[in-house]
Amino acid sequence: MVFGVSFWWILPVILLSVVMAWFKYRKLLRLPDIGRKLACFIAFLRFLTAFLLLFLLLQPALSLIRRVKVKPLLIIVQDNSASLLNNKDSLYYLNEYGASLREKTGLLEEKFRVEWLTFGKSVKKSDVIDFSENYTDIAGAFDYIKDNYIARKPEAVILLSDGIYNTGVNPRYKTWDYPVYTVGLGDTVQMPDVYVKSLDCNKFNFIRTVFPLKAEIVAVKQKGRTVKCVLRENGNSIREEVLTIDNDNYLREIIFPVEAVRKGMMKYTLSLETTFEERSLRNNLATAYVNIIDNSGEVIIWYDAPHPDIAAIAGALNTSGIFKCTVKRFGESLPAENKPSLFIFHNPRSDDPEYRKVLEMAGQRKTALWYILTGRKEITAFARYDKSYTANFTAEINEYASPALNRNFPFFEFTEEEARQFAAFPPVVAPFGELKGSGNKPLFFQKIKNTVLSNEMMSFYDRPDYRLAFFWGEGLWKWRLFSYKENGNHDLFNTLVYKTVNYLSGRRGNDRFLCDIESLYNESEDIVIHAELYNESYELVNTPDVRLVLRHDGKDFNYLMNRHGDKYRINLGNLPAGEYDYVFATDLKGGHFEKKGTFFIRTQNSEVHDVVADKALLSEIARHSGGQAVDLKEVDNLLQNINQNRNFKAEYKQEVRYVELGELQWLGLILIFLLCVEWFFLKYYAG
Repeated sequence: MVFGVSFWWILPVILLSVVMAWFKYRKLLRLPDIGRKLACFIAFLRFLTAFLLLFLLLQPALSLIRRVKVKPLLIIVQDNSASLLNNKDSLYYLNEYGASLREKTGLLEEKFRVEWLTFGKSVKKSDVIDFSENYTDIAGAFDYIKDNYIARKPEAVILLSDGIYNTGVNPRYKTWDYPVYTVGLGDTVQMPDVYVKSLDCNKFNFIRTVFPLKAEIVAVKQKGRTVKCVLRENGNSIREEVLTIDNDNYLREIIFPVEAVRKGMMKYTLSLETTFEERSLRNNLATAYVNIIDNSGEVIIWYDAPHPDIAAIAGALNTSGIFKCTVKRFGESLPAENKPSLFIFHNPRSDDPEYRKVLEMAGQRKTALWYILTGRKEITAFARYDKSYTANFTAEINEYASPALNRNFPFFEFTEEEARQFAAFPPVVAPFGELKGSGNKPLFFQKIKNTVLSNEMMSFYDRPDYRLAFFWGEGLWKWRLFSYKENGNHDLFNTLVYKTVNYLSGRRGNDRFLCDIESLYNESEDIVIHAELYNESYELVNTPDVRLVLRHDGKDFNYLMNRHGDKYRINLGNLPAGEYDYVFATDLKGGHFEKKGTFFIRTQNSEVHDVVADKALLSEIARHSGGQAVDLKEVDNLLQNINQNRNFKAEYKQEVRYVELGELQWLGLILIFLLCVEWFFLKYYAG
């Protein structure tokens, strides 16, 4: 039993109950008609009544302990991607597989608490299997388990997949706190086929230039055959090449030189024309979009001393195809004709006259600035010169801080996959202490181990005349290497740099209505658009409505943008592949503002390319996690072994439930009974 107050209050309760009973019935002891025993009994009844009433004021409660059996948690993770339908057993997977699997795994429910997850690009808590996903993120499924099963971790996980992944990080680099039992699905036998593995180029290229369009052609068991490759630009054939396949495992990289003769979005299609039978014809076609532009923004990186972070940023900008990047050391002059849209300063010395000269020029031209300050000395010195932030360092030591993405950052957005990979970025070196801005919007906070601090790692300022950004720390080059290690390319890091630079340099001239919209999207990604409206004083306003009209396949779709802080934002979600014309329009104080253009959504069905199951990956996951890898035909034995595994035991936990005595109805009945008995003896024996 527990009390709402100290247990020792029961002593005054007993004493007070005795006093109340004695004062009430002390005269009974003197009546000659009532015996001493009867008088004491009646007084005792009053004592019990008073004691119970006063006792309830102590808020007593009964603690009821129950022993509960808790089954071990088993999670079944099912690959729901379309690649499993690209094999000879596709009808079985589509019509029979799901019901058969649910029946077999139902035998585990007596011993385990079984939960189902299906995954493609994202993870769903469901057992509905329709193989409708166009992407496969195996690592994302494990991340989901890590994030959503914190209080209770699974005892084991059964992964059913063909091992083919085309998005997310490499699952080989994951770590597990539980054994993963993998069941290999799909075909391991290579069937005769030829397909376009990839068709890549920069999203942007300049008019009147020749840019490379790189294609990878794969042929399986087609030795001695010939394949005709036809490259088309907006439906018109511009290049042809005939390949002779010289082995059964053929891989050929072809680089098509393409001349950009006019501006606009160009659609390039590579098709493989064959005269022989192959496994699938759907993978004989690939499409790439290139935006041909006639000018670019210029970015100048100015540095005090060489640093690998400078090379990382310059590399990202040079591969973007949009920005011309120039790297200079302080002391080197800038030609008068250069009019950059952004200066990136790496550890500038605030007292350096050359830096002051460059800064003055930037102020006159209202050029955006991005400061990268690496150490305690540089950050403190700049804080004295510029009051954009405060720095308070108590010790001359450094710490390793990982980036924690601010999900409320208003200026641009990242996909869920990008956000998840940012969280895995290696830490940068930052000085130990407090770093806080004033009037800024942080993109990244510092995370030490698993604790997110209020200290900022990267922040943005949107000022009336220009935009400003800070990055505190060093180690951006590690992020670029990590991007390549995880994805085989630098796209993730390049996206971060591109969005940063694109936002900072986004304000042009006297344009008062700005729309942040890409020219090309993937079919699977959410289309998020931001807009900004400025009054005559170049102050942000969002009072008037901003209307959006989309035209697709001859139909108009009308939208109203949402107000987002002091700007505008709209999430169009996933749209079907194709070409979309758009018009943004608004009115402000008699003035009409419009933005028109076109964007494209491309189909990316990578599931039709990789059709051979990667059983080696599944075996590696099982081995590293302490599980077991089997084929689908062995799943019965696997389930039986799991069911008989003595390491998976139920736990018995004590559940404690508290019941307040004041809430018990029968206790009230006892009080009424005591009062009735007391009244009866007083009535009939004491007159």
